[in-house]
Amino acid sequence: MRDGMDRVFGKLVFQTRRVSSHFSDFFRTFPKINSLAKENALLNLKINELSFENARLKAAKEENVVLRRALQFKNEDKMLSVSAEVTMLDSTGFEQNFIINRGTEDQIKEGYPVVVSPGIIVGIVKEVRKNSATVMMITDPQAKVDGLIAETGAKGLIQGDHGLGLSFNLVTQNEVVKVGDLVITSGLSENIPRGLLIGEVVSIQSSTSELFQKTNIRPVADLRNLEFVFVVLGKQQ
Repeated sequence: MRDGMDRVFGKLVFQTRRVSSHFSDFFRTFPKINSLAKENALLNLKINELSFENARLKAAKEENVVLRRALQFKNEDKMLSVSAEVTMLDSTGFEQNFIINRGTEDQIKEGYPVVVSPGIIVGIVKEVRKNSATVMMITDPQAKVDGLIAETGAKGLIQGDHGLGLSFNLVTQNEVVKVGDLVITSGLSENIPRGLLIGEVVSIQSSTSELFQKTNIRPVADLRNLEFVFVVLGKQQ
């Protein structure tokens, strides 16, 4: 009986010591875990800070490239223009507009074309305020610009296609139009000079039973990432 009790008591002491040892190990290890967690959090914070700084420097570099190209366009094309910054952009809605930080105080009027380097049209001034203006993108369904095929001189009417691209309408069947042809402004639209690049022909639907060809145009400019633009006031005399 005594031996049995000693064995039971011995096991209890052994188990108690094991549990005590585990608790002791845990409390010795816990500060290390806590310290590692803090170090890991600090490392992650540093990584995030470096990522942010890298993104900021990359954005600044790209912004400088855009500005240099814009200034080059202004100098080479000899157009009277006003530089502007895009302050709000909506290229996803039915009415595709963006807002610039220039207005009537900068001699901007409704109907003036808005371009990016090097002379690529992206929109038409729709509404003007004192220090800002709303610009309608060329892909807006209300946007209409007289255009022509640079290679052949075939004339037609460029119209926005609900943000999906552009259509080249009223091109007669006897006009030569090919996929890959570049389309420019014809100069027939009021306030919009000849020679601004619009886009590239991507598809043609032509039938002898139809009076006009149906042509689809892809805009050259990246309309979803506009930052700096120019409002064209006219040609220099």
